[in-house]
Amino acid sequence: MKNVMVERRNFVLLGAFAIGGALFGFAVSSIPSPSDPTVFWVGNFSSPWAVLAFLAGWSQRSWLWAACAGAVADIACVVGFYCRFLTLDPSAFGLARSTDVMTVALTSASHWIEFVSPWVGIALAAGLIYGSLGRWWGRSRSFVAGAAVAVPFIAEPWLWPLYVGFYKGPTVLWAAEIAVGLLVLAWVVTALRRTRSTHVAP
Repeated sequence: MKNVMVERRNFVLLGAFAIGGALFGFAVSSIPSPSDPTVFWVGNFSSPWAVLAFLAGWSQRSWLWAACAGAVADIACVVGFYCRFLTLDPSAFGLARSTDVMTVALTSASHWIEFVSPWVGIALAAGLIYGSLGRWWGRSRSFVAGAAVAVPFIAEPWLWPLYVGFYKGPTVLWAAEIAVGLLVLAWVVTALRRTRSTHVAP
């Protein structure tokens, strides 16, 4: 009976983070993108995805479920983010207006899967890693696991110019992201101090 309840809890949490990931991806994709290619699009921040996978892993009580929960959460983010690209408009694929709905749907799905597959692969890898880090943090309050959540916030502003080949502004966005990363790091240090003081207290 206990095992059944544990598994039910695991599935409920897995489903909750999958839905949350999909809604988050859909929400950030709704943020209007700038027409100027030199301006950064807020919807492209990737650091929050690591946090979601971390929290999904933290909520689980086994390494396997934690890794899976992180992966599912981040893959759901990808699906939610790119679901707007699915269409039943036959002209989008060079098909005649008279093409039946099933053919259009299958064509749309195949194009969509081909388009998002690289991002699904990245989400799978990142989700497995950060889901496991969340479990590690929940189990031992490891500084490495906690600090790993702050790393994307601090590193992303420096990695984006390498990815696109030039710096995208405005600077205030990157400064804000770095500030969030430092706050996360401060929270980790504070949580560790509290944990240690609790263990040391008579």
